[in-house]
Amino acid sequence: MEICLHLGAHRTGSTSLQMFLNGNRKRFMRDGTAFWGPGRTRSGFFAGLVRDPTKITPADDRIGKRSVGRIRLALAHANESGTDRVVISEENMHGTMSHNFRKAQLYSQTLPRLRRFAPAFEGQPLRIGMAIRSYEAYWSSALAFRIKQGHDQPDHAMLDRLTTQPRRWRHLIEDIRQVFPEAEIAVWSFEAWASQPEEQTYALTGRRAPHGARGSGEVNNASLSAAEIGQIIAERGDMATARPLQDQIGRYQPFDAAQVHKLRQDYANDIDWLEEGSDGLATYCAPDTQRRGVALDARGRFNDRQTTMGHPRGSRTARTLAG
Repeated sequence: MEICLHLGAHRTGSTSLQMFLNGNRKRFMRDGTAFWGPGRTRSGFFAGLVRDPTKITPADDRIGKRSVGRIRLALAHANESGTDRVVISEENMHGTMSHNFRKAQLYSQTLPRLRRFAPAFEGQPLRIGMAIRSYEAYWSSALAFRIKQGHDQPDHAMLDRLTTQPRRWRHLIEDIRQVFPEAEIAVWSFEAWASQPEEQTYALTGRRAPHGARGSGEVNNASLSAAEIGQIIAERGDMATARPLQDQIGRYQPFDAAQVHKLRQDYANDIDWLEEGSDGLATYCAPDTQRRGVALDARGRFNDRQTTMGHPRGSRTARTLAG
């Protein structure tokens, strides 16, 4: 029985994929696929495991070890019942957005967090899937979510720290590989497949979704617009900050032009690294022949170079996922 572990990341379409898998749960079960999403993982099933590694107490450690035992037992029961694969989707396994902002770094605790989960999957065939997103859009979306939760709008110092922070998606992939050296790791872009959970499911499991399974075609839990953020801030009484945002059209974007350019260039470098084979660490799940998944260029636009089989001409493609 395979374990298909979807690690997110946050603000990369995870909710859409989870809703698709949960909404088509019966169809997937008939196809031999069980789904464990946040409804299960956040109801005590991962107790003691989704914790800041620097704050773990002896009690947390004991609870975490019991949770590992429960996970192994549940996987054994699924295997005995004839399940072919279990899809587990929980983006907090490798870190949280709040910690990313406290440290102004991208998932700096991935290694110690995933190491606590590793015994639960020991000895099982493991596939790991993760979406990535252009940094200026990722951080802006996470900041919008943070403001909605009650935090202030970021100041220039915070935006500068996020722009210059050293960690990239490739470092996260390297951390995952270090913890799970035998796993197959699949990576896809938010820009390509945010509203296409069927494609994400194929990348994650190596199998097409069962006949009749359909998504909504929309991105669930999407980022708030600038005007919506302005309204939230206005309701808190800060009209001087709110007015410029309320007059803007489109997504919330607190970074200035120079910061946006730098963040998009960093992401373009990530895509290049993935297309060139990612040093053998992961499979970059290339899109189909439509424009929707062509890599972003340094200006954050879809690359308009002539394409063949969905890949920019001249780039090296990742190996094809097994059907």
